[in-house]
Amino acid sequence: MPHLRFAKLLSAAGVFVCLAVAQAQPSLQPATVIVTPVVQKEVAAGQTFVGVVVPSRRSVIGSAVDGRVVSLFVNDGDPVGMVEGGEGKTPQGQPLAQLLTETISIEIASARAEMELRKQELAEMLAGSRPEEIARTKAQLGATKALMEFAKSRLKRTKALFEQAKTASLEEYEGALSASLAAAQNHAAAQAAHDLVLAGPRKEQIEQARARFAVASEDVRRLESMRAKYTIRTRFEGYVVVKHVDEGAWVSRGDPVAEVVALDPIEIDVTLPERYVTHVRIGASVNVRVDSVPNQTFTGTVARIVPQADLRSRTFPVKIRLANPQSDDGHLLKAGMLAHATLAVGPPIQALLVPKDSLVLGGPQPVVMAVTTDEAKKQATVRPVAVALGIAQGSLIQVVGDLAAGQQVVVVGNERVRPGQPILPVAAATEAREAPSPSSGDATKG
Repeated sequence: MPHLRFAKLLSAAGVFVCLAVAQAQPSLQPATVIVTPVVQKEVAAGQTFVGVVVPSRRSVIGSAVDGRVVSLFVNDGDPVGMVEGGEGKTPQGQPLAQLLTETISIEIASARAEMELRKQELAEMLAGSRPEEIARTKAQLGATKALMEFAKSRLKRTKALFEQAKTASLEEYEGALSASLAAAQNHAAAQAAHDLVLAGPRKEQIEQARARFAVASEDVRRLESMRAKYTIRTRFEGYVVVKHVDEGAWVSRGDPVAEVVALDPIEIDVTLPERYVTHVRIGASVNVRVDSVPNQTFTGTVARIVPQADLRSRTFPVKIRLANPQSDDGHLLKAGMLAHATLAVGPPIQALLVPKDSLVLGGPQPVVMAVTTDEAKKQATVRPVAVALGIAQGSLIQVVGDLAAGQQVVVVGNERVRPGQPILPVAAATEAREAPSPSSGDATKG
């Protein structure tokens, strides 16, 4: 294997330089370190593919309404996130821009006044008749009853005079009869009015008032929902990568305002030839190196395999997802960075694996500190071994270099020991060596 011979040449050259430096330095005191043996296992053959770092989410945030931009809260490169929505409310996106809301605020004030009117109308019907109204109709009922009784008595006297003494004319008799009938009708009308006041509004009238209040309430909600759209917000945590408007600009419904990308988790987009894609499994562990971050190696997982090949290149897109560590200026990995992903795409082979913690990064090639024992002096020392990385398997990673199965390598203290330095090796716990892989996206630092 060409890469194996190249790794051995680099290893030899690195060891020679390191030993020369060590000889020029004064004797070093023994350092206590934790060691573990190199493991030989059967793993699928790995292949490295070139990919690019891409956001896990990308969204062009547009305006849902027409309006003028009065405030713009972000610039290109600014981080955005979710903010608290207040007591009892779910978090909402950070504002990106604010449109003018004077007109919609006036409409909301008018709708609230209409809602209050409908509310009071409903309350009036639910309250029923006032005591004063009941007393008034009762008094009117009594008055009409008295008039009715008087009209009846007058009719009786007039009838007797007309029929017996012939002292009342027919016209007087008929006038008295008409007055009595009218008084009786007035009394019946007063009785009905009194009964209506006692019964209060009809059920149907109450439901109509209730419906009018509901319509007014929903109109207020509609306008308030519309006003909320005048504040343009992000929908997820990320970074603004493109700003499409400035303060004072007019935006129409659907016009873009800003483009936001999510960088945690981040994705690596690689394309695999069709002869390899059938060997890749969703959830498989992937070793990732990024050219612009040479002192770290990352572990991700295969998130998606797009089942549609490019008809010209016969390659399939594969999405690898990993956690994006924080740095001083935000997240460490940026969209567009060049990456190299090693995937298991071949038949099983016998390979050497070491814990990821044993890697020392930061140089031109990853290095592990191998333990060498001088049997004559009964003294253990360390020597650097340059390795090429292969596929990741749990907490272990495949290495190609001047190592042998069972050979001890330093897993704790490897960053502080020097080539040729005496050590006091302490064996790592078995459960620690065979621990499962940490969560997807772990980074091994140099």
